[in-house]
Amino acid sequence: RFQCSRIVSDTRSLKRMTRDAVNGTCAAVPPGGANSSSSEPFSEEEAGTSTFMVGVVLSVIADVIIAVSLNVQKTAHMRNEGADGKPVKGMLKLPLWWLGLLLNVGGELGNMLAYGFAPASVVAPVGSVGVVANEVIAVLFLKEPFRWRDAAGLVAIVGGVVLIIVAVPEDPVDLNAVVLQREYYARPAAYGYLIGLWCAVVLFLVHVEPRYAQKSV
Repeated sequence: RFQCSRIVSDTRSLKRMTRDAVNGTCAAVPPGGANSSSSEPFSEEEAGTSTFMVGVVLSVIADVIIAVSLNVQKTAHMRNEGADGKPVKGMLKLPLWWLGLLLNVGGELGNMLAYGFAPASVVAPVGSVGVVANEVIAVLFLKEPFRWRDAAGLVAIVGGVVLIIVAVPEDPVDLNAVVLQREYYARPAAYGYLIGLWCAVVLFLVHVEPRYAQKSV
């Protein structure tokens, strides 16, 4: 009975569409008939955005795990240090060191998965989040000092990562010499970026490195 009613309904809809087409008032009907649902599957753009964010989130989580693993291994070395400053046991005999190693491997596997969802131009810079996590863990749990230069560096890292996530296209672009020269290198902004980068490098080499490299690095 349900099938017969559906056939009658579709037949009436077809007649109505034919009559409207003759009168010039035919409206667009979604595929599957007039009674089909208006919901449509995700577009390619929405699917690309979803996978892009999955890659970013995976990369962030993986880099935080790597930062935790490094601090766990450092804790193991600190606990294994004797009164004379030498290790009491070999590092391969420290369970905490092995825990850190396993966490590191797991984080790197997460990064590998992230490359399958987001382009390498995003995943690689997002790895800098690990530096932020490492600083927070080292200060809170290992009681290492926190200087204003550390804060400035962390702010610069976070700003750079945000800019990369916002500016990099979500769909992978096939880059070659022709595309780079026509779409990127020909823009004045590219020359401004290169000039600014060279000025920053010269500033660090001439002014910052002689003052801080010997005592801070």
